[in-house]
Amino acid sequence: MLSIVGAAKGRTTFRLFSFLVVAAALLLFLQIPLSTSLVIRDTRSQQIVWSHSIKNGDSFAIRFIHSIHRTPIVEYYLIKQEQIQLHQMTFEEYGIGMESQLAPGEQLLIEDGDFRVVNMNRLFPALHLFIGQVRANHTLLFEGKEIPFRTLDKPGSAVTIQVEKQSTWEKLGGWL
Repeated sequence: MLSIVGAAKGRTTFRLFSFLVVAAALLLFLQIPLSTSLVIRDTRSQQIVWSHSIKNGDSFAIRFIHSIHRTPIVEYYLIKQEQIQLHQMTFEEYGIGMESQLAPGEQLLIEDGDFRVVNMNRLFPALHLFIGQVRANHTLLFEGKEIPFRTLDKPGSAVTIQVEKQSTWEKLGGWL
């Protein structure tokens, strides 16, 4: 009888050990960065306030109201090798606070009364933005959706927009 109890205890210990090994392996696997995402973080807390899977060549835009001449500006971005490329900008009025010089290869076009700067190749590892408090109404334009930044973080907050490799654990929001 004693040997049966000892064998059962040995199997229980083996099962517990096996469970712990599998759980640890799964936890490690969930932490491996597998997917690329466009991530918006609160700059102060580093908390993710928005993220979405992306791939090289995907695009997004940021629309806002210019603080001086109070007309809309739209900046168009592409994802290029885990960087963000400003590739085009549109605006209604050219004046104070606007780009005054074009980089080599860029062109300024006037179409339907709007200004467009095209052929831009300005690369950024991250974009830093203060969410407007009064009239800027910063809005993320992504996959046909308009996402006001004020719904992601409070107006006046600083956010960082960047491309990050995210693990399944991070995509699920983590639990720690």
